[in-house]
Amino acid sequence: MIAYQHCKNRRQSTMVINFSCSASTKLTWILALLLILVTTIQVHGQSTTDGFVNIDCGFTNSSAYIDSTLKIPYRFDGELVDGGLSNEILKEFMAGAGNEQQKTLRSFPDGSRNCYTLPSTIGQKYLLRAMFTYGNYDRLNRTMGGSLFRFGLHIGVNFWEAVNLTNTDPSSTIWKEVLTVAPGNNLSVCLINFGTGTPFVSSLELRPLQDTMYPFVNTSVSISYFNRIRFGNVTDPITR
Repeated sequence: MIAYQHCKNRRQSTMVINFSCSASTKLTWILALLLILVTTIQVHGQSTTDGFVNIDCGFTNSSAYIDSTLKIPYRFDGELVDGGLSNEILKEFMAGAGNEQQKTLRSFPDGSRNCYTLPSTIGQKYLLRAMFTYGNYDRLNRTMGGSLFRFGLHIGVNFWEAVNLTNTDPSSTIWKEVLTVAPGNNLSVCLINFGTGTPFVSSLELRPLQDTMYPFVNTSVSISYFNRIRFGNVTDPITR
């Protein structure tokens, strides 16, 4: 970091770094730089996963585990949802799964609306991500049969997105993301049965965002993503 300051000895309008300033001025800048250094150390010392909520849907072990790729903890969903069935994708698709969360899922054959209750902080801005890997878990080949396979997502009572798996490869994975503000200490994520296939979900993730990010997002406005273009290292996992 280069700190520029205005000293008394200046020529015309040019900004000059004058190393002959008073001792008190030098001391002020030294203290300022030390403060910046201490602040930087504190920031880097904090966990980058503070406030993350990572749910492996359909996972049956009540103990959390650390994802081997992302190095962040995931927990099972049994305490966050009522109803539904735990399932695994077929073994023939297990080897192609990029992470543990793609191997399990929770399906909801009963009821028109089934909801997860995720812990959140009231007024906090979040990125909410849902993942769906069918993996022919029910052996019905629903994605390849040609008939409509579609269900809905709600945040609370508000429509978020439709999940359309019609004519997709059973090994493929779909992600849905939305920027939203938690209205309370819990955030409801609901799967809606349209009558065109059993709703299911493989994982749910909450990522807290800084208040200054996306200022147009508030308790009345949520933004669902349209497309993502990645310019970074293709082998670097996305955790946020």
